[in-house]
Amino acid sequence: MTNNSLNPRRLFEQPRQAPPVGRALRILLGLVLTVYVAPVFFRVPVGVAVGSLLLVLGLVGVYSLIHIVLARRILPMGPRFGAVVANGLLVALYISGASGLPIVGHGKGQLAAVTFFGISLVVAGVRAAPGCEVMAIPGLLFGKHTQLACLIFSPLDRLERKLRGERDV
Repeated sequence: MTNNSLNPRRLFEQPRQAPPVGRALRILLGLVLTVYVAPVFFRVPVGVAVGSLLLVLGLVGVYSLIHIVLARRILPMGPRFGAVVANGLLVALYISGASGLPIVGHGKGQLAAVTFFGISLVVAGVRAAPGCEVMAIPGLLFGKHTQLACLIFSPLDRLERKLRGERDV
C-alpha cells in the first residue's frame, strides 16, 4: 500500500471515470436488482413497503453523513477501510431485516438494502463513478465522487484498464 492510497486528500480528488465495461456492468446489475425488487413493493403489506422506502431515505442520509465526514477529514480513513465500513452498513441492514426488530425487521431492512444498492449501482454507472457504489447517491447530491474502493468493481476496473493499456493513476 502506498502513501498516496492513505492520503485523505485523494478521497475527494476528481478521479477518472470508470471504464466502459465497468460502467455497463454497474448499470446492468443495478437494473437487474431494481427490476427484481420493484414488484416486491406491490406484494408486501403497505407498512413494510413504506418502512423500506423510509429506510432507503435514511440510508441516503447516513451515506451523506459518511461523505461529509470523509470530505472534512474528520475521520481519516483509507479507501479500502472506508469501503468495508460503507458496505458493512448495508450488509448489517440486510441481515437485521430478517429479524423481528421494530424498525428494520420483518423484511424492511432487506428490501431497503437491495433497493438502495440497485439504485446506487445505476447512479454509479450513469455517472461513471469509480469506486464504492453505495457512495454514488451522496456523490450525486454533493457533486463529488468519493474515491473509496469497491470490493467488486475496483479490481474489475483495474483489470479493464490494464487490458486497455491505460495507466492506473
